[in-house]
Amino acid sequence: MQRITVPSGDYVYKVDDPSSSIFVVKTGKVEITTTYPETGEGVDASHGPGHIFGEVEVIDGRARSSSARAVVTTDLMQIEREELMDLLYEHPEKSLLIGKSAFERLKELYSEESLDSDLARLREELEISIRDAVVAHESRVVKSHNGMAAIGVPIVLMIALAVGAYWFFHRS
Repeated sequence: MQRITVPSGDYVYKVDDPSSSIFVVKTGKVEITTTYPETGEGVDASHGPGHIFGEVEVIDGRARSSSARAVVTTDLMQIEREELMDLLYEHPEKSLLIGKSAFERLKELYSEESLDSDLARLREELEISIRDAVVAHESRVVKSHNGMAAIGVPIVLMIALAVGAYWFFHRS
């Protein structure tokens, strides 16, 4: 077990990094983020002092499925997988802390409030994207119409002159 300090804005780990340890926040704050192709980076969770994170992938041996970034300078306790397994073997009651952390995360992930807030965020992002697309389209249409006016005005003037000349020379 070792204490590490992560400066504000630095990553504790990034998506697809190997999962070799879990972390306990001693001071500061860490955000768990996922990058979505449609909307960019989204914050999935925030962890303050006393919270455990990174445990799920360590237990099942998967690579990291999200990134963890320090919001402010953050002190963490890093517990390597082997050390964690020894600790859980010697003190099985400690597994309740990790289980509680994972359960709270699942509860948060599948709660109606979380789903509603995700849907509201996506709805807002979609509205902004649609608005930006409409504004860009309208801008192109206006430019196109301005170009047509630049061509159309001389043509209308030429037709008016031709009609006027015809009338002037063919009046009886």
